[in-house]
Amino acid sequence: METLERLPNIIRLSERVIRVLGLNPNKFTLQGTNTYLIGKGPKKVLLDTGEGIPEYIPLLQEALDKEQQGPDGERATISKVICSHWHHDHVGGIHDVLSFLAARNIQLHNPPATAADAASTAAPNSKGLVDVDTSISSAPTGVFKYPCPDRDDPETRFQTIQDRDIIQVDDQTTLLTIHTPGHTSDHCSFFLKEENTLFTADCVLGQGTAVFEDLGSYIQSLEKQLSLSEVASAGSSPSYKIYPGHGPIILDGPAKIREYIKHRFDRERQVLAVISSPSTPNSTSSSSDEDAGSAKATTGKTAMEIVKVIYQAYPVSLHLPAQHQILLHLKKLEEDGKVKRGGGSEVVEDLEDVFWELVPQNQANL
Repeated sequence: METLERLPNIIRLSERVIRVLGLNPNKFTLQGTNTYLIGKGPKKVLLDTGEGIPEYIPLLQEALDKEQQGPDGERATISKVICSHWHHDHVGGIHDVLSFLAARNIQLHNPPATAADAASTAAPNSKGLVDVDTSISSAPTGVFKYPCPDRDDPETRFQTIQDRDIIQVDDQTTLLTIHTPGHTSDHCSFFLKEENTLFTADCVLGQGTAVFEDLGSYIQSLEKQLSLSEVASAGSSPSYKIYPGHGPIILDGPAKIREYIKHRFDRERQVLAVISSPSTPNSTSSSSDEDAGSAKATTGKTAMEIVKVIYQAYPVSLHLPAQHQILLHLKKLEEDGKVKRGGGSEVVEDLEDVFWELVPQNQANL
């Protein structure tokens, strides 16, 4: 297992970005959720809120208090909050943050009741982007997020953001919203144009690999992030840094994303190789049973049988979460026409019990 790099609770990463740890480390969040204060002037955007650890708010206040006051003596504060996706370790601290801001006499904007109301205030410009003068940049303080009706807390009335919306933090800080589903359906990344930097949230992590709920969408989102050179600032390098949702910064973002894509396709090839390998229906059968000729080749393999081969060097305690990821690979391979449900399991409801077979190449090409 990779040793986690030690991260400071507060660190300035650039002239526009300060990282504040969410103080919620565990095996899923690594060192904890990375939250970011973004902006060159005294008014900052807070990207993600952690999961609501009580000690986070004093840490956030410390990060703001360390900022130099503006030219007119204005202290650093938070003007808007953006949430990258619905997972609790990113939105769980919203109410604490809003209470903190209210205590500092910062009134939060009450967003429109429906997405249609929000859309009515945003005028698309000639490039298909939201006009920053009439929507996000000029909206009062609020909490912004790509909608996920089945998962969003109904008590948090989010301001809706969409793919390629521009968030003008200040006159020298511009964020481009990039909808990157796969980890979750509402997941968004944000490109800081002035610094050629990508906030990937949980699409790409600083260490290890990310989990996902839809592998096909996830691969497409990774490929979408690779095309960011098209929106980079004029004259900037096609390479860019990544500020992830968990873990340390990544200096060569495109290289890491290509590594992620290769890892997923390598895993696909492993899954196909295991399915194509011979097996017997009862690996725990006694030798006398085998001598009696009872062992016959089975039709296909279950996800857990695949896990036990691919993850044989890992602790058994990790096999169950690995099974979930392998099932997502199998679903994508099924959609791609490379595997099918066989062995009489075509109507089995629980995917864990399905026997997966290869689709003959002549059928796959039809």
